[in-house]
Amino acid sequence: MTRQVLIIDADESFARQLVAELANVHTYSAIIAPTLDAARRVLARKYQDIAFISSSLAHEDSITMLRTLQPDLRLVLCVPTSQSRIPDAVANRVQGVLIKPLLQIDLRPVLQAALKQPVWVRGGGVKAVGPIMPKALDTAVILAILQKANLGHLVQAVIFSEGANLLAYWGTLSEEAAAITAQAAAGDGQQERGPVQIQFVNLPVFANEMLLYTRLVTENYLLTLLAVPETPLRELRLRAEKLANAMLEALLGRISVNDDARMEIDTGLLGKRRSFAIVWRPLRPLPQSLLIPMRRVFERLAAVNACVLAHTDVRADLVHLVVLCPPGRDSLWASYLFKNGSETIIQQEYGVHTSLWETGYYATETTEPLTPAELNLFLETDNLTLSL
Repeated sequence: MTRQVLIIDADESFARQLVAELANVHTYSAIIAPTLDAARRVLARKYQDIAFISSSLAHEDSITMLRTLQPDLRLVLCVPTSQSRIPDAVANRVQGVLIKPLLQIDLRPVLQAALKQPVWVRGGGVKAVGPIMPKALDTAVILAILQKANLGHLVQAVIFSEGANLLAYWGTLSEEAAAITAQAAAGDGQQERGPVQIQFVNLPVFANEMLLYTRLVTENYLLTLLAVPETPLRELRLRAEKLANAMLEALLGRISVNDDARMEIDTGLLGKRRSFAIVWRPLRPLPQSLLIPMRRVFERLAAVNACVLAHTDVRADLVHLVVLCPPGRDSLWASYLFKNGSETIIQQEYGVHTSLWETGYYATETTEPLTPAELNLFLETDNLTLSL
């Protein structure tokens, strides 16, 4: 997946050297902004995974400005020498420090460390309440709220914890994995903490990196949404806010376990997007060695085309995706993108010189994967059908 990098530095020679070194580390798309005003314009129009900022431009006000535009922006401070003095107001708000003369040596470890660092977002929105007594916590009520949240496939799991201690969870995780997630969300207690934390982590139960969106409910009680990395942050924020409010009401004893009302969350953005389940077949069974690379190709195509893959199932005899498309795009666009795009990439990068897919596909507008019965019916059908 291509990461977006913003380089905020008036030293054009260093900036271009950094771009060249980034290309040796990972697939990065870099933009150079020589001034803070230029950086502001970049962030106003495009999401950035990480920003490298010169120490001459980094101060408390400039960091606040950058984080106002993108609260989860990871910052790496670029300093001219190892003896450079870094003010505490800056050091406590960046995720890494890169010494410019050591660029070639230190870039990779600095990047890896910075991308794993959690980002606590400053701001309001946390209700001040009196101390929550343990006897007021009804786990059955908490679990009922999580089960009724109806968060869909973008959110894989929801974890409620007191600090690093797991209290309740919902989703596809095991209890052990949920406990590990709660510990990752709480951190080691050394980072500056605000009401919201965003971080990317690798969990044993998932093959790929996952996004953790953690919101402080009150005091030391944390609500964490576990989602695929491409999930729009606005979607997570709106879901977490409503769910956190319900959790707070439960902690205060104001919600009954018998309350059957579902929590309908209208996020706005998803209302302008359409979600499709798309399935198609290979001309011949895909070799086992190609299944994981094919999944990676679908993830890359989704990332660079503003799509979100809510479900990916790649088998020897079938490909089954649930994809959330950008506004204005339909299933014809999505199927062409993932079928033709994946075939082209596999042919070019893996030296496959034959066609991979049968003609046609089946698609239906839904946020849910097709059932096993529907997939079996599809596999048994001689003529592939198309549904828009």
